[in-house]
Amino acid sequence: MSFRMVRHLSSFNVGALSARVLMKVFRGATLESALARYRNTDVYPKISHICYESMRHYFSISERLQTIVDRPTSRLDLEVWCVLLVAAAQIEHSRTPTHAAVSMAVDATRKLGKSSASGLVNASLRRYRQEEKLDSREAIHELPDWLIDHIELHYFDERLSLIDALNSRAPLTVRVNSSKISVGAFCNALEIAGISFCRPDIANAVIVDRSRSMTSLPGFQEGFFVVQDLSSQMAVPLLNPQPGDRILDGCAAPGIKTSQIHDLYPECKVDSFDIKEQCSTWNNASNSQLNWGFEIRNGDLRNTDWWDGTPYQRILLDVPCSGTGTIRRHPDIKATRTLDQISELVDLQLQLLTSTWKALAPAGRLVYCTCSLLPEENDAVINQFIEENPDAQVESVQLVQGLSTSFGQQILPAIDGGDGFYFSCLHKSEK
Repeated sequence: MSFRMVRHLSSFNVGALSARVLMKVFRGATLESALARYRNTDVYPKISHICYESMRHYFSISERLQTIVDRPTSRLDLEVWCVLLVAAAQIEHSRTPTHAAVSMAVDATRKLGKSSASGLVNASLRRYRQEEKLDSREAIHELPDWLIDHIELHYFDERLSLIDALNSRAPLTVRVNSSKISVGAFCNALEIAGISFCRPDIANAVIVDRSRSMTSLPGFQEGFFVVQDLSSQMAVPLLNPQPGDRILDGCAAPGIKTSQIHDLYPECKVDSFDIKEQCSTWNNASNSQLNWGFEIRNGDLRNTDWWDGTPYQRILLDVPCSGTGTIRRHPDIKATRTLDQISELVDLQLQLLTSTWKALAPAGRLVYCTCSLLPEENDAVINQFIEENPDAQVESVQLVQGLSTSFGQQILPAIDGGDGFYFSCLHKSEK
């Protein structure tokens, strides 16, 4: 049976479906993309919750499982390991009774073609104790050792609040589409609907009660707002273009920031390019009610084949990165991202920056940003770039919050605030 064609999956084993999602994650897919096929099914809320909790608490669950499984967990088949993760997440982080989670896990093991392991799954989960004391640093902090090392090295004073924020659930933050409704009118609609909210010091941003879904907000179908993290909303205003300027949004898919540029600077001409989905941590499914009304053209910004030769006065370059500042929204990063991958990302970031710089007009501004906490992807990239490009000068970045760095500002994730983001503004000297 094709799951792609099924919309009512209540009769299917939720544990088996959730395990299938995790299997895809461990084979290279993002959690968001692995869940996408179930988005319009009646079991999506359940499997989404289970999978996110499995990843959010991956290290503590793994440690507890390792103490009760009668063989090294590294030797388990991937199907069996994912069933155990899912069941343990249900036991610890859902309302599912333990006996029901165990029974579902045994059935899921059989459905996934691993009947020979059903006895191991049953015996192990019956011994699972969520009150078991955690020993490893990874399990205690729910983060990989290499990232904890980076946090302690670069953010020692902020390490405790930063770790807490990375393990929290991100608030629902929206950007009001001021071309369709004023911020005041949108907030009035929230008040009438009895929905609590707050207004941060970012234009058009509203943080809504985290218990709400975006579809329950007034104006969802009309496109009155876009779901966009608070820190992400800080990038576009740094462009500060003049009327009539040509703006390039590089790595633009799925169009969140391009839509913000159109909204804030309607008198500017905007070109948007991307190559596949690798240039964005966003999934357009979260804003699927919108018809952007503009085109994102395909182009490999590692070269200039996409460029028509007409310079841009402003360029926004939100490059692919480790995503370490967005772990609370993408908890699979903590279990799948490795330190070895960072150098490859840095090489890509430098290629994109070097190539797009050629399209920037003299006296123009390029805003470089990442959703990374790692200086290797941020200040170190800018440092190398300006050493190799004497026509590039760093401009001051003035934000409401954040830590000043040598070449920009670093926003750290905050509970009830924005994700981790880095910003640097580069000015191209006139020849």
